[in-house]
Amino acid sequence: MSPDPASVVFFGYWSGSLPAVAALHLRSFVARHPQSRYELWLDEDDGSAVDEPSLQWIRTHPRIALRPFSLDALIERHVTGDRPVARYERLGALRRAGLALGQRLSAPWRPTTPGQARFARGRRHSSPLFGGFRRDKAYRADLARCLVPLAHYPGPCVYAEIDTCFCTDLSHHCGDKAWAYRWDRHPFARAALMYLPDRSWSTALVRRGNEIESFLPWMLLTDAHCAELGVTLHPPRMFDPLWDGASLLYGDVDRFFCARDNLALDLHALDGERHLAIHWHDCHRADIAPTSIYAGLLRACEKAVA
Repeated sequence: MSPDPASVVFFGYWSGSLPAVAALHLRSFVARHPQSRYELWLDEDDGSAVDEPSLQWIRTHPRIALRPFSLDALIERHVTGDRPVARYERLGALRRAGLALGQRLSAPWRPTTPGQARFARGRRHSSPLFGGFRRDKAYRADLARCLVPLAHYPGPCVYAEIDTCFCTDLSHHCGDKAWAYRWDRHPFARAALMYLPDRSWSTALVRRGNEIESFLPWMLLTDAHCAELGVTLHPPRMFDPLWDGASLLYGDVDRFFCARDNLALDLHALDGERHLAIHWHDCHRADIAPTSIYAGLLRACEKAVA
């Protein structure tokens, strides 16, 4: 049974200055979710701010709230057992070089290489090669995805990275089971979008993350862990046309931002692909052409709520 759309909270996380490209994420939320609210958690430990002039409208929008908070405090409360985050910032030059090598050999797009098995232990919090909780902004987002709902959302919530455009009202796809979507063809989730029906699900995720000492999706949200926890993994084409071989955006994120010869025709074709969302893969400083698909979708969302 699906919850009342008004009860589903959408939330995001950002560390640093919110980029202008987030406009499509936020405008598409407003256009597609007339009954839901959105909360953007701004990491005070990394000087997060909304200083981009084109984004100032979100400060006063009735269904968007800015939530400054300390992710370090949540990590210390739920992950390190009150051990200060600063205690994990212990890498010297040699250990830092070892970590960089381990990251390359254990890259998630090569999940079956011997390097991943060998260096996965180096990504665990107790490892002397662990780089700490502060340097890696992507890992802080992985932590926030699980810790924010545990601390703040007793009811249904959807985590959404700011590099996603909503194509429909996702609250209608929220039922009694958690979901994420598969990372391309790999045996784990991408989790740029993730739904949790209530706090029991975030509690289970955080417990498992602490057991394996990692909140990286390719370690925490494996097929085996998701099956055990009851998390449904949707096919990537539902949310990620860059991984859909039949999509006009397949394989190259620049296709989302570059100029199009016939934008109206391309937007019609993209709509016919019936994706629930479009993930544009961490392009936070993209050069956006006025006749790009990104620009066309943004104008359509602005017009829808004008």
